[in-house]
Amino acid sequence: MAFMKDLYSENDLFSLSSQLKKRYTLLGVILAVILGLFIYSMIIRVEWLSVVLFALLCAVAVFFIELFCLPLHRYKKLVQSALKGRTHTDTLIYDHAEAEPSLVDGVHCTGLILLGEPDKHGIREQRYYWDNELPLPAFNSGDQITIKYTGKNIIGYEL
Repeated sequence: MAFMKDLYSENDLFSLSSQLKKRYTLLGVILAVILGLFIYSMIIRVEWLSVVLFALLCAVAVFFIELFCLPLHRYKKLVQSALKGRTHTDTLIYDHAEAEPSLVDGVHCTGLILLGEPDKHGIREQRYYWDNELPLPAFNSGDQITIKYTGKNIIGYEL
């Protein structure tokens, strides 16, 4: 008898929260240093230095947040949704994984094509998303898989 393997745990959420806190703290320190230099340049009245430092302050804030904080924040939202959100379970037939990666709610994923129950129009192909941060199990075409998902993101499976 197989059991449902959950892909995310509370430890993952704690780790992500810790990483985000460290990144925001680092950003705060960097911005505080640049802001201090900006204030100093305003006191000594060096206009060109004030303009450069203000532009640097804005650029560092935007780029640091976009490159280092938001991707991790989006991933944390996925894990929170997996742990605390509404989940569904369905048993489907695995067909194949898509070759091209997808970006779903800011998280890099691989689309998995699963076949549902046939209806009057034939067999329905359904696309669910597997987190690229996690190793994809060796599913074979035709395997019957029970998946637990939230939205279209797979958060657990059972072979």
